[in-house]
Amino acid sequence: MKLNFLFLTAAIILASCTPKSPEGESPVAKEADKKQIVAETILNRHSIRSFKPEQVPQEVIDTLLRTAINAPSANNKQPWEIRVIQKVEILDKIKALNAGIFHNSPTVIVIAKDKNNPSADLDCGILSQTIMLAAESMDLGTCPLGGLGRLLTTPEAKEITDSLELPEDYEVILAISLGYKNETPEAKPRDASKIKYIN
Repeated sequence: MKLNFLFLTAAIILASCTPKSPEGESPVAKEADKKQIVAETILNRHSIRSFKPEQVPQEVIDTLLRTAINAPSANNKQPWEIRVIQKVEILDKIKALNAGIFHNSPTVIVIAKDKNNPSADLDCGILSQTIMLAAESMDLGTCPLGGLGRLLTTPEAKEITDSLELPEDYEVILAISLGYKNETPEAKPRDASKIKYIN
């Protein structure tokens, strides 16, 4: 009886010593919630091709990009340059070359790579995915724009590219449309058969 009482007392003390959040959740519960939020963000992100006209405030984009540049890169070289285009005159010049190429988003993020870095393509891809997932967590829509990346390397787009003031050894690799969502597209099928376990 005395032994049972000691076990019960120890259990009560341990339970009372477990740190809790202000809402009363234990760290274990909070960690589970965090994992669920990350998984849901990844599963909920879909490419958006219809945007509301209102502009995303600069402070929101500042937060988004501060998050995004924490993406990993080989030897932490960070072989990217990021340009945020919101200037209507530049967006109109892009439209003049290809009317629907950025889906009329109010913001276009252009990513350029260091041409001398052999890991730059991969690193810029990781950066881009980080931007898009961070945007989704902020309820912003995105769409990766490989076509616009290619367009901005053509002679026809030189005036636009020059306005980005990129370092000499950098070239545009892709862009991302960004804005408030004006649609909620369904997820497209994914082929799980492409996953193989080598045990």
